[in-house]
Amino acid sequence: MRPTFMGLETTKRGLMVQQKALDIIANNVTNISTKGYTRQRLDTVTVQVYGNDRFTASSIPLAGQGVDMKGVAQIRDSFLDSKFRQEYGDVGYYDQKAAMLDEIQAAISDPEVDGTGIKNALAVLSQAISDFSENPQEETHANIVMNAFMGLTQILNEYDTKLKGVMENQKNDLSIAIDDINTKFEQLTQLNETIAHEIFLNTDYDGVTYGPNDLLDQRNVILDELSRYGEVNVTNRSDGTVQVKFNGKVVVDGQNNNYWNDTIKLGEDGTTMTWTSDGKKIALPTGALRSFSEVITGDSSLNKGIPYYQHKLDAMASKMAELFNKVIPDTYQAGDPKVPDTYKKLLQGDEDGVVTAGNISISDIWAKDFSYLIEKNNPNGLLDNENILDMKKLLTQDNEFGGFSGNFSEFVTHVTTTLGTDISSNTARMKASVATAQSVDTDRMSQSGVSLNEEGINMMAYNKAYQALGRLMTTMDEQLDILINNVGLVGR
Repeated sequence: MRPTFMGLETTKRGLMVQQKALDIIANNVTNISTKGYTRQRLDTVTVQVYGNDRFTASSIPLAGQGVDMKGVAQIRDSFLDSKFRQEYGDVGYYDQKAAMLDEIQAAISDPEVDGTGIKNALAVLSQAISDFSENPQEETHANIVMNAFMGLTQILNEYDTKLKGVMENQKNDLSIAIDDINTKFEQLTQLNETIAHEIFLNTDYDGVTYGPNDLLDQRNVILDELSRYGEVNVTNRSDGTVQVKFNGKVVVDGQNNNYWNDTIKLGEDGTTMTWTSDGKKIALPTGALRSFSEVITGDSSLNKGIPYYQHKLDAMASKMAELFNKVIPDTYQAGDPKVPDTYKKLLQGDEDGVVTAGNISISDIWAKDFSYLIEKNNPNGLLDNENILDMKKLLTQDNEFGGFSGNFSEFVTHVTTTLGTDISSNTARMKASVATAQSVDTDRMSQSGVSLNEEGINMMAYNKAYQALGRLMTTMDEQLDILINNVGLVGR
């Protein structure tokens, strides 16, 4: 026999379900701009009426008991999450490298328009030597040459200082990045523990389909941000927790109330990255950490980082000292007064004689006496300019600079062009990776993001159902009124 008030109960459940569905729509719309929010959906299931006992042989009297709420689910695709994080690692690599290459370019670019670059200084020096060759006995022209050399060495010093500043900035940024990564590892561990605890206490959560959605959103945001630094792989567990691998190493895990995470340790050199748990070096397949490592340590034609460009400037400084310190004779051989015995030291480096872009300068003896360049004991007389002309030729002759052959000006062009090519190539790859990541994210947001159009359609559908159920409740009430107040009164 059908229960008397079953219709009212069925209608009441329907009203509650439609009302809760409208609540979820309202929650979706109000969180449309919330970072990391995942669109939610109310899952429903028809009330089961099957089964019998010794009192009930048929399920027909109990049929039609309506709908019940199963849970509030997130509409999310784990495959698209994984794909986005993979692509976002490439974005992080190229984006971070672009920023660092721009800093290198700002440090050693040769601004010919401003007249402050190395090539301009070389042109000024060439003109000063040319003027001096016409008046090799004039102290005024000798002083101009000395100042031109001084200007050139100071520019090299400045470029070297800027590159060292870029190096320190990148090491500091790497340290900040590692602190951020370690913080995210700890946050994921805390969320794992909290989510597992919530699922254990709340019977509405099953750990797979349903869970504490706000905490799950927080965890997904952290995982997305973490993927910028490296390769992130996530494995979902039945208790709602996740196992996280970072660059192939399990860094966040835990089950049975034992939750833990690894951390990254930065070496004293500011560049070496190892795992705290086993001391092994971190693999760097992609991400911002890889770009940090390449730019801070890169010193080859295949991996051009800050050291690469530092050594290029060092090669130029060393070659300048080598050539110009053997061009102006200081003393001549006793047996042949026209054959130089020693040469005047025009440029110097450190105390050990090592010349780099950072320490090159005019020699102390030249700095004290600007007329030092004048050959007062020239056997051919003070007006002989042959050695001065040889000095000028050094600026235009081809030299070997560690794999590059050309004069000083061409070498500067080679270095700046190489940097420009690297920047252009990296920018093109970054644009491609960003486009791919955006495409995947668009696909992901089409599922997990809030659509006002879709929410509006659902709102109208649930509202119509709510109105219909309200009318049905009135109809059920009228039936009960007839049953209770009118049935059996005829004939009294």
